[in-house]
Amino acid sequence: MENGIEAGSSSYRWVIEGLIILMLIVQVMAWLAPAPILAPIVASLRISMGQFGLIISIISLCIGLFSFLGGALTDRFGPLKVLLVGIWLLAVGEIASGLTNSYSLLLLCRVVEGVGFGLMIGPPAALVMDWFSEREWPYINTVNSMIAYVGLTALFAITPRVYHAVGSSWRRTLVCYGLSAAVAALLWTLFGRQRQPTVVANHRPQTNSPSALSEVLRMRGVILMSVALFGGMWVFQIYTSFLPEFFREYRGLGLEEASTLTGLLPLTGIFAAGLGGVANGMIGLRKPFLWPLAILSLVGYFAAILLTDIVGISVGLILIGIGASGGLAAVATLMMELPGMTPAKMGPAFATIWAVGYTGAFISPILGGLLVPSMGLHNVLLMAAILQILPIVAMYLLPETGPGRRRLTMAATAAGR
Repeated sequence: MENGIEAGSSSYRWVIEGLIILMLIVQVMAWLAPAPILAPIVASLRISMGQFGLIISIISLCIGLFSFLGGALTDRFGPLKVLLVGIWLLAVGEIASGLTNSYSLLLLCRVVEGVGFGLMIGPPAALVMDWFSEREWPYINTVNSMIAYVGLTALFAITPRVYHAVGSSWRRTLVCYGLSAAVAALLWTLFGRQRQPTVVANHRPQTNSPSALSEVLRMRGVILMSVALFGGMWVFQIYTSFLPEFFREYRGLGLEEASTLTGLLPLTGIFAAGLGGVANGMIGLRKPFLWPLAILSLVGYFAAILLTDIVGISVGLILIGIGASGGLAAVATLMMELPGMTPAKMGPAFATIWAVGYTGAFISPILGGLLVPSMGLHNVLLMAAILQILPIVAMYLLPETGPGRRRLTMAATAAGR
């Protein structure tokens, strides 16, 4: 690829987007592959439910730690090289998970996966910003924000079939998902391209220039978005972790019924992410899809806990799903449009905000679980919902970056005459 070509003019950008979609699918599947086959893993390794929970949550911790490292490495080496290291670590870790015969080794392999996952957080946004034109960003971000929910829905649909097809072996099932990640890693290795050097420091020293990472850490928009994601993911993770048990214990639902009811969240997320992304692209504004949707989530959290009828609870869960996913494309697009943002800065910036967000997602279920014996699950969830105020306030304080802000400014000026 030649440097200096206008973003969005090369047809190869669609190859890059296809690779990103494939990466996002295998990423979420590798992370949550053990969830649908919980029972055989627990029985085979003779572990407790808490130990199994750590198999899942250790990925969140690694994402929180290593996505920040990924941002620093992206600053130094560029997004493509960091993404390749991350996706190969994810694939190797998942394959190795299916070859283990002890809990400690399985947990170690999951840490390797988590390191890879963390390194992969920032690079896709930098590549999208680099390859696509500004007018295409909202729509590409819409597709990419939907993919995680599509992958999650597909995971729970096909994993039982894969499990039975490979002789009812949870180890072979994990190996299958690892091999799919390896195929994605190989395709990235063969066809992945970086449009232009996003970090000039890779080619010549810049002793007088601050690093992209140090710059983004001082950007007000990055700080506010980090605060917003910390609070939002804190609440979302503790609710999705404990809602099935809450419905079973406090609403008298069976285990399967409680899980099916909670499943409204990812199902709603697919449609909300798509519609919200298209709408923010058409309207040309970002903030209407951020703090107002965060308020919807807050209403949904309280409704899911305080209401007792299934219809009311379902409405609450749908509101949570809309609030949690409807603004994902707007988050990515607003970050790309921040004053002074470049592809070189976008990787570290995106890695930073999600590092902070996933740290909240890791801490909240652990802290909540510790408080449940003394406070009760009902009160713990109610108290956790208060932190949803963080994304509401932080997102309200963010600047509007979309092209539609010019129309708002002109309308306000005309009204003031």
